[in-house]
Amino acid sequence: MSSSKYIMILLCLLGFDLSIRAQNTQKEREVISSQGGSAQGGTIDISYTVGEPAVTTNIGNNILITQGFEQPIDFVGTVTFTLRIQDASCDGKRNGRAFMENLNGCQGPYRIIWSAGSNPSDSASTLGLLAGEYSVQVISNDGCNEIVPFTIGLIDPNPCLLKFYSGITPNNDGINDTWIIDNIDVFPDNEVQIYNRLGNLVWQGIDYDNDNTLWKGQNLSGNNLPSDTYFYVFEADGEVEKGWIELTR
Repeated sequence: MSSSKYIMILLCLLGFDLSIRAQNTQKEREVISSQGGSAQGGTIDISYTVGEPAVTTNIGNNILITQGFEQPIDFVGTVTFTLRIQDASCDGKRNGRAFMENLNGCQGPYRIIWSAGSNPSDSASTLGLLAGEYSVQVISNDGCNEIVPFTIGLIDPNPCLLKFYSGITPNNDGINDTWIIDNIDVFPDNEVQIYNRLGNLVWQGIDYDNDNTLWKGQNLSGNNLPSDTYFYVFEADGEVEKGWIELTR
C-alpha cells in the first residue's frame, strides 16, 4: 500500500496558488488475484497477495470494488484552490486579508478553518488580520484534509501613525460629512474633545472609532454647530494631540 501527497505553490501578484493532493483511506471487500504483487491505475493504489485478485472500476470520484476478501485501499484525491494575500498597511493595523478562490477537487461540501478564528468555519475569506503567521485548513466531505501556512506582511514596516484632518463639511453629500481620524483603530482606548473659539467644550467622545463614535459637526445635544473654526484634543495611551478643524456648512 502506498500514498502520495504534494503541495505546489505558485506565487501570484496578490498571493499564491496552492495545488494540494490529499488522501483518505477506504476499506471495502474485493476479489483477490491468483498472483501476488502491486498495481496502480488512475487514482487507485492496490497491493495484493498470492491467490487474491483485485478487480476495481473507477467512475468519477466513486470506486466500485468487486466483493471478496477485505483489504484497505488508498484513494488519492486532489484539492486545489487559489489563496490570495493582502498585507496589512502598517505595523499595528488590522487590515490584512486572506481569501480563497476556485476551490475544487475531492468531494464537497468543504469545511474551511482559518487560524485567525474571526470567520465562520466555512468562510472563503478572513479579514482584520495583523501582520504575522497564519494557516488555513481545508477538509472535504470525503476526508481530504490539508493545513496550509501563509504570512501577512506589511506594506509599510513603520508603526501606524494617526492622521487628523483639518476640515469637515457636514452637508449630507457623502463627502467629509464626518470627522475621520486615520488609523484610529490602532488606538481604540481614546478620548476626543471638541472646543469652540471661546474654549467651551461643545462635543466629546469616548473610544472614537470613525463609525459608532464620531463627530458630525454637532454639539453635545445633537444640534448642528455653525460654520467656524473648532479645536480638538485627542488623548490615548497617555499621549495628547491637539489641533484645529474648520467646519463649513
